[in-house]
Parts: sequence; C-alpha cells; structure tokens
Amino acid sequence: MIKVSICIPQFNRIEFLLKSLSIIERQSYENIEIVISDDCSTDDTAVELNKLIPHYRFPIVFNINAVNKGFDYNLRKSIELSCGDYALVLGNDDTLNSDNSIQLLVDFLEKMSYPDVGFCNMMEERTGNQLIKRAFDSKTIGSGCEVALQYYSCFSFVGGLIFKKDTFYKYNTESQDGSVFVQIYLAVKMIADGNNLFSIEEPLIVKDILVNGNFRNSYRDRIAKRWKDFKVVDGGMPSVVNVLFAALRDTNKLNSKRSFYIFKRIYSITFPHWILDYRANKALPEAAGLFIGMYPGKNKDFKYLRWYHKIRLLLLYAFIGTIAMFFPVYIFNKWKMKVYARLKKIK
Repeated sequence: MIKVSICIPQFNRIEFLLKSLSIIERQSYENIEIVISDDCSTDDTAVELNKLIPHYRFPIVFNINAVNKGFDYNLRKSIELSCGDYALVLGNDDTLNSDNSIQLLVDFLEKMSYPDVGFCNMMEERTGNQLIKRAFDSKTIGSGCEVALQYYSCFSFVGGLIFKKDTFYKYNTESQDGSVFVQIYLAVKMIADGNNLFSIEEPLIVKDILVNGNFRNSYRDRIAKRWKDFKVVDGGMPSVVNVLFAALRDTNKLNSKRSFYIFKRIYSITFPHWILDYRANKALPEAAGLFIGMYPGKNKDFKYLRWYHKIRLLLLYAFIGTIAMFFPVYIFNKWKMKVYARLKKIK
C-alpha cells in the first residue's frame, strides 16, 4: 500500500494552514502522513500546531528550522523529512480538492507503474473555484531533455507537485537554494536524466484558499499601477533561465541548441505573457519595467550563447516585447488558456 507524504513548507499565515489541515483530514485514503517544515515563523504557528498534533487523524511530522533558511531549503526539507513512497507538495494556503484526492493519486501511480515526478491540475478558491490547467492529459509523458524543457513551466507553482521519494533522494542538493525555483531545477534534472514525467488532469488540489473571505496577498497587490511607483523588474525569469542552464549542465546535457532554446522559450512565451498580464491588471508601469528589466544581456548565462544566437535573441526580445506592450488585452484574456494549451503540445 503506497504511503503518501503531504509536504508543506510553512512560514506564517497559520490560519490558512489550519484550514488546509482540517480539509486534508477528510481523506478517504488511510496511508497518509503530513510533513510540515517551518522556516522560523513569527506568528503562533508552533503553538497552534502543537495543540493540533495530538488529536489529528493523520501523523504529523513538524520541524522548525534553527534559522530562517529561505523557500528553497524549506521546500526540500519538507520532502527530506517525509518517509512516504511519494511526496505531494502543498503551499500553506493550498489544500486538497476532494475527499478522494489521494486515492485518485495512488490509483494513477499504480496504473502507470510508479513514475518519478509529475504535476496535477488545481482549482483556485480565490476566483470562485476556477480551474487552473497545466495538465491536459492523465498519462506518463516520458523523459529526456526535450520533455524537460517543454514542461519545466509546470513546476513553477509548487502546489500539486509530486516526487517519487527514491528519485528525489538521488537528485536532492542545496546548489540552487536561493533561486526560488529549486523545484524546477530538481524536476528538469530528473527528467533530463531519464526519469519519467507524468501529468494528472484531475484537479487534486485547491490553491489560494480563503479564510474568513480573505486570501493571502497576491502579486496583483504588489505590482506598480502608478508611474510614481515605476521600477525595473524581471519577474524572476532570469532565475528560471539560470536553473534550467544549471540542471542541463549538471547532467551533461547542455549544448548550444538547448541553450538558445531556453532563452527563446522564455522570451517567446513567458516574457510577453507577463507584460500582457500586467497590462490586463492596469499595471502599465510594471509592464514597462519588465520590458526594460528583461534585456537579455543582463542575464549571466547570455554570455554562453553563440554570437548568432545572441543577435537572434536580441531581435526576438525587441520584437516580442514591443508587440506585447501594444497587443489588445481583451484578445489576450479571451485566448490565453487556449494558446497555453497549444504551446504545451509544441516541442
């Protein structure tokens, strides 16, 4: 019987975690443990969890880091502390979608002969249970560099990521702590090295849960909507490029073609998406700041491109960025999910 560890990197917002745990407790599947790694929360996380643990239905492993170590370390620590066959990662304001979510996960893993790393779809409570799709099939997708680079963006959000514990142990490292995208690094490294990626179309989790009608502050609350708040930003995209380079470099799979592909995919898809998203949220100053901040030459891995790839990338940056700054937002809002689905099928 597969044991599933639900791994939660915790930092403050204990009220969200308590609601999540109350929902998780309803699971029909029995062989579950909860692993919570707390990164020195400044609220009453420890007090509330120590009250809850003796009475909770499932065993809870509760760790408090000696000092604040940051997101990447804490995420890895929550998985390290688990003893299940698989680790399902949740943010502390995520929860499970139905009472059968873990049973559905286990049934899938058994049917697919225990693949190594994957992701599932999710509902978003903050937006009235809107379906957030990153998986378009329930299947084993495969392995290799091309698969890893095609699907790396599915690992940008940690809720609903699933790691086979034995595979995680082989690749776990602190080398990308501080990147804020260690989960992308680990997943890409695993897949590029021959481990099987899978996706689950069923929305097993709920993200951005509400507590008393409130949700945690989102990026929309922090972006510049007035020109007096203008700043040059990069949206974390250079860090994504860097962890992708590192993952392929560490598996001896990086070459000039893949190096350019990494930059090309970021500047063709992610870069214009966020410019349009900021504009859709009436944050033109943030969009302009992103346009400036994403100049390719600022990225530390730009120097590794061939000279002709550098020229192509600079032209792509200028062309795509300019279009994104002026493209009609209503068309973007109408077609973005269909375009995203299509792009997931393009190698």
